[in-house]
Amino acid sequence: VSWGFGDNWGMAQETESTSPSDSYQAHLDEGKALVAQAQTLAVNDFAKARELWQAAGKQFYLAHKADRDEPEAAFKLAQAWMAEAHALQKEGSPNAQLMWGNAAAQAELAFDLTPENGRLAMAVATCYHYAGQTEEAEAWQQLGRHLLDGAAKLDGHGDDSKDDDSED
Repeated sequence: VSWGFGDNWGMAQETESTSPSDSYQAHLDEGKALVAQAQTLAVNDFAKARELWQAAGKQFYLAHKADRDEPEAAFKLAQAWMAEAHALQKEGSPNAQLMWGNAAAQAELAFDLTPENGRLAMAVATCYHYAGQTEEAEAWQQLGRHLLDGAAKLDGHGDDSKDDDSED
């Protein structure tokens, strides 16, 4: 299965001697810039936008490879795979579900780095849903709801919080 990221994706070489944190940030920033370009082109030239999203995915992969403890790059890579899965799905490709499963696995890795992130858990659930893995999707959705509900209560927005305007 080709994910559209090129055959030598994992074999990318750094051409300059930079520190891992410099490399991480440079790849992350380049990926973000490519995503911004792709979003601008998407309405008029989806094929070109998809190429840019794939190039961004490669940059996020390199950023994640440079620092595997950074959740942002891990999740940006998952998002790149989600975009590719969605594009495959739009084409009616039989590989779409496989790509959604890969995106779910990558999003899980990002979640492992920030296990309190309910939105990330919901993203994992969405990926599993589109991958056709209903039980996994439901489990991640429950986890996401639990985390988001807990965060809302901590922020004073849950059901158990008092209204600021209420009288005691």
